[in-house]
Amino acid sequence: MSIRDDELTAVERGARERFEASVEALDPRSRAQLAAARRAAVGVLRRPVRQAWRAWVPATALASAALVAVLLWRAQTAQAPAADELEMAGVAAGDAALTPVELLAAGEDLDLVLDDLEFYDWLDATGFDTAGSAG
Repeated sequence: MSIRDDELTAVERGARERFEASVEALDPRSRAQLAAARRAAVGVLRRPVRQAWRAWVPATALASAALVAVLLWRAQTAQAPAADELEMAGVAAGDAALTPVELLAAGEDLDLVLDDLEFYDWLDATGFDTAGSAG
């Protein structure tokens, strides 16, 4: 980067002249050492910087994807009811649905049912679940 003399202020021009005079006053060995140091410093700046964290990006992405997959799989299996639970729910629902039919088929006396119609009306009005749980 070269700077033209007409672009410099008087202070800058004076500083530049003093600097160049001090450089010319140096012995050749010192000038060679300074030039070598300058080349080394500029060479370091021109080398591409390899950041260590970039080497871990693919491994981190793979581990994150595997973790998400496992968590989704576990959440899905935790929410899905087991086959035994489904079977038991079906049996319970079937028992509740078949109970009046079984009573009629067994020849139970219907007087008990007919006598308590007010009770059944009250159950219906209160919203009591006849399957056995309050709702």
